[in-house]
Amino acid sequence: MVLVKCLLYALLCLACTANADPVTVEVSREAGNTYKFKMQFVANAPVSRVFALITNYDQLAELNPLIKSSRLLPSPAVGVDRVELITEGCILFFCKQIRRVEDVKVDRQLTITSEFVPSLSDFKSGDTQWTFTSHGQTTTVNYQASMVPDFWLPPFVGPYALKKQLHSQLNYTANKINLLLASDAS
Repeated sequence: MVLVKCLLYALLCLACTANADPVTVEVSREAGNTYKFKMQFVANAPVSRVFALITNYDQLAELNPLIKSSRLLPSPAVGVDRVELITEGCILFFCKQIRRVEDVKVDRQLTITSEFVPSLSDFKSGDTQWTFTSHGQTTTVNYQASMVPDFWLPPFVGPYALKKQLHSQLNYTANKINLLLASDAS
């Protein structure tokens, strides 16, 4: 059964990347168990459509199979959306469901920033930033994040495997965004 799931996942990844523009992804592990990553890609849609897809917080699970659920929580302040993501993944033999709650601020469809809420998350700290540059019918999307997990990773192999998985999943997500935008356009 696991082999079948892996094969289906691989086929889905191939389908998502078949006609996609290049995606640039960087992942690094720094001091203090901090993981930093960046992603850049061109979305084949105007900025308003890309922005609407990424800020549809209740539907973020459509962007990546590791996201099991996403939802808006009560807002902590005016102009701030509190979003909960539940992800589930495995690194080698270590499988875990991870909760991430972040306070999200939006700036005129050009920038989305968030700060993790450690007391409600499986992270000691974290932040993200999405920026969008319009080129008419296409949009350059830049994503960067920094996070410090508050959960155990298998020593030696765990950090390396997490970096590889983050790289793979960011690439998948960028391509899935383009796939969803293309299907919305038809």
